Amino acid sequence: MFETLKFNFSEANWIVTTILGIYIWFINKQSASAKEMLDLRMRVVELENAVKDMPSKVDVENLRGELNSLNKQMDSVQHGVRRIEQWLIDNKK
Repeated sequence: MFETLKFNFSEANWIVTTILGIYIWFINKQSASAKEMLDLRMRVVELENAVKDMPSKVDVENLRGELNSLNKQMDSVQHGVRRIEQWLIDNKK
């Protein structure tokens, strides 16, 4: 009777060990390693730094306003240059 019981415990031990080994292998395969986690953290830090240095919507709107002002000034300068050019062409004689 004890031999049969011993055999059953041996089988149960082997089955439990096999199932536990498969479970541990599966969990380790699914989980990220420490190196992968470090790589992800580094990528997140790089992205945070890149986003931190980007201009905000307010900054972009301010630049757009300044560009519009510069365009108006350039238009007036261009108009003045055309007038001088036309005067020089007319008074070439």
